[in-house]
Amino acid sequence: MTPVTDHEPAVPAPATTPDAPGVRPGTTVTRGTARDPATLLRRLGRHVPFGTDRVLVGVIRLSRGYVERAGWFAAAPGPVPAADLHAAVLACLAPLAPPRPTIPPTHAVAMVRCRRGRVVWLPTDDAWVSALTAEAGRHRLPVAETFLLTEHGWRCRTGTAAGCEPALNRT
Repeated sequence: MTPVTDHEPAVPAPATTPDAPGVRPGTTVTRGTARDPATLLRRLGRHVPFGTDRVLVGVIRLSRGYVERAGWFAAAPGPVPAADLHAAVLACLAPLAPPRPTIPPTHAVAMVRCRRGRVVWLPTDDAWVSALTAEAGRHRLPVAETFLLTEHGWRCRTGTAAGCEPALNRT
């Protein structure tokens, strides 16, 4: 997993707000990075190609809204023990996270869960999101957005945004 840098600037991102309207309870939306989820998803895909049963984690610079570093790891298609989920997310996030936390945060985390099937959040997908939230909290990083990507399209977890492109290959 090699961190890469994307220097394409975007809209500056103000502070984060917990439990915004239209957002699932207990999640945090980072304004600016989640303003255009399709753009954020495409930027994550530039760093790491989307693939079946893969989880992508990206660190986003809030002041510019671009993906600074990204990595991925293979995900089992079925249920995985919580300890294994946390270990996998931590192993991916640790080299990507900034060395020291800042207040207010200057970076946020985004995740893409790639799998086959319908574009509907399942309990196995929510387990990955819970592991990301816990490990990002250890690094004092807010979660900007989480995505589900299948061969039929994509969907955000924290909002109603969805689309047909990008999508996994149907083969």
